[in-house]
Amino acid sequence: MGKKVTIRDIAKELNVSIATVSRALSGKGKVNPELREKIVRRARELGYTFSGVFPLPQPKRVVVLFPTDAFFWDKVEEGVSDAVRSFAPWGIHFEMYRTQGHNLGEQTVILEKLLHGERIDGLAIVPSDLTRLDYFINAFFIQGTRVVTFNVDAPLSKRVFYVGQHGGEAGRMAGRIFQLLLGNRKGVIYTLTTHKQAPSHVMRWQGLTDFVRERGLPYDVSKVVEVKDEEEAYQVVKEELLKEEGLCGIFVSTAFGNCGVGRALKESGKRGIVVVGNDLAKEWETYLEEGVIDCCLYQYPYLQGFLSLAFLVQYLLFGFTLDTPTFYLPTVPIFSGTSSSRSVQQFERLLSRTLLWEAGKTPQLVSVPGGGLP
Repeated sequence: MGKKVTIRDIAKELNVSIATVSRALSGKGKVNPELREKIVRRARELGYTFSGVFPLPQPKRVVVLFPTDAFFWDKVEEGVSDAVRSFAPWGIHFEMYRTQGHNLGEQTVILEKLLHGERIDGLAIVPSDLTRLDYFINAFFIQGTRVVTFNVDAPLSKRVFYVGQHGGEAGRMAGRIFQLLLGNRKGVIYTLTTHKQAPSHVMRWQGLTDFVRERGLPYDVSKVVEVKDEEEAYQVVKEELLKEEGLCGIFVSTAFGNCGVGRALKESGKRGIVVVGNDLAKEWETYLEEGVIDCCLYQYPYLQGFLSLAFLVQYLLFGFTLDTPTFYLPTVPIFSGTSSSRSVQQFERLLSRTLLWEAGKTPQLVSVPGGGLP
């Protein structure tokens, strides 16, 4: 067991007086705000055990920008809301902005106003494009605003880190599942999407096509169908895809479409078509349990929202950094009859509470009624 870190050790590390370190860590007495944050950050890095209440020298303003829709984004919002509720007592002022789906125009308008408005310390965003928002992200960086991306990355920008699924690997996983269930059966696999230009949808489809090509599998995965909602997904599968000669599989590359696909296949009674869905919700869990949908790829939507804010807050307050700028959450294949949405969602919340417990090793910045997760 290592030697316990003391105030004297921290003072020696930073070449400041013991009294200054004591005032900074206790929150009592006057200490330059920048020096206070530097002391707290170094104390945390050294493994110093904090005690008592530590008042922030100044509040931090953090903006969250992500899409709104049913299913998947509801779960992301739950994670964001729990993070806001947990970290707001730490002196963080959160503002939430939503767009209708992956809407580049709406995001551009919001970011333009934020960029030329009052300073913000942090921004967590789901970019609607892999590169077309780099200007804003880089401009915020120049202003001193630290940006994190989640669900969709902007890898060429000045974002600090990314939290979410690796879309390409998810698509490759879908390819492996089709190989497992179809073997060398020749046929057509349709990819169903709600937005052909949505980065995550494109990357999943690309991962699928790469896997099929590399393995030399006898599947035609070139066909992508765009639908606007569940009803259209139902109609397209019923009226078009089920009449396609050689149809052997359907890959739903988004949360929207699983219900429509499941309903159409169940009504038709047609067997032998392998369906790999995306995400998981009670609305289509029945189709998974009945084997109409063979597998769903779960990407931890709650954790995407929660962790992106949790990491950003700790970065702003204590200089917390990840070992890598890309924090890929694992994609979990949930096969028919093996799990439920409730169990994986409980697991997500358990992980979030574990993180809060770890964060509790840092100073308790303030304590207010209702703080933390329920």
